Amino acid sequence: MRTAAYRSVAAVLPSLFFAAAALAAGDHCLLPERFDLPVLEGCRQVAPGTLELSADALARLPFNADGLATVLAAGQFYYVRRDGHYLPVITFDNGADYFSEGLVRAVVGGKLGYYGTGLQPAFAARFDWGWPFEDGEALVCEGCRRGETDADGHTPMIGGRRYRIDRHGNPLPESP
Repeated sequence: MRTAAYRSVAAVLPSLFFAAAALAAGDHCLLPERFDLPVLEGCRQVAPGTLELSADALARLPFNADGLATVLAAGQFYYVRRDGHYLPVITFDNGADYFSEGLVRAVVGGKLGYYGTGLQPAFAARFDWGWPFEDGEALVCEGCRRGETDADGHTPMIGGRRYRIDRHGNPLPESP
C-alpha cells in the first residue's frame, strides 16, 4: 500500500514542478526537454497559438532527428522546425503530444487535425477530438465535449458521434 501511494505522489511531483515553472515563465518559451526547464531568450507566445521566435533563439533549439524542437510557452506546447515554422500541439501525458505513426494532433481553428513531421496537415482539421493513430487508423469524434476531470487528471470526451478514420481522414466502415 505504501508503494502505491509513493508512486502516485511521484507521478504528481513532476507535473507540479512543470506547472510551476510554466507559470513563472509567463509567455516566455521554456525548453521542456531539459529537466531544469530553462527560459529560451528571444522566444515568447504573443497570442494563443502564436510564437515570436528570434534567429538567435532558433539557433539555440535542441532539434531531434526529425528536425523538430519542443518549446512550451504560456502553457502551450509547440513543435518548431529548423526554419522557424511551428505548430501548437495538444498536451498529452504532461508534454507535447507525441508522433504516432508519423502524425501528431493539434487544434487549429478550434478543430483537431493530424500533422506530419514536417508540420504539414495530413488532411483538413475538422474533428472535436481524436486519439492517436494505431495500425493505420484513429478514433475521432464530432459533436463531443470534455467531461469532468477525474482525480488522476484524465478528462473524458462525452457525447457526439465516434468513428474510425484512415491516414487520409476518410471514415472507415463500421466493424461488425
